[in-house]
Amino acid sequence: MASERAHSIDRPVSWRIKERPGFTTVEFVGDIDERAEFAELRLRLRGQVVFHLGEVHRINSMGVRAWVSFIRDLPNVSDLQLSHCSPTVVAHLNMVANFRGQASLRSFYAPYVCSGCGREEERLLDVKAQTITTRASDLPIHTCAGCGEDMTFADVPERYLSFLTTADAV
Repeated sequence: MASERAHSIDRPVSWRIKERPGFTTVEFVGDIDERAEFAELRLRLRGQVVFHLGEVHRINSMGVRAWVSFIRDLPNVSDLQLSHCSPTVVAHLNMVANFRGQASLRSFYAPYVCSGCGREEERLLDVKAQTITTRASDLPIHTCAGCGEDMTFADVPERYLSFLTTADAV
């Protein structure tokens, strides 16, 4: 399914908590920057937690600091997973060694381009279900909704997917 996500414009990060049977999902929306304050959320989370990060579009250096501190200290969380990671989150997973802390990765958005019409889309990739690695040959090929031609990965796999080579990626 193609992503038609709107990008935020100077919107501080907020979240919505959804209790599910056996786990909690936290959907983050907005920019993680100097306005990010996670103290209240840190205290509310318990057990198995999934962070849905598809609507995080900007993270600045102060936001990285706040995020790393937050994700490092979740005393009541027994299992943390990152899901629907936006390209911005993927970039930080690649650049900041402790950006995900002890969390495992479930899924992320990846850039694809159509070989026929040039249409660009972000496609959601499931790390375990699709056996994603840094090899181009392991990446799924998608069909373009516009013209029906094959879409291919639109970045250098070894660079964009380097976060998968770190321990406990899945």
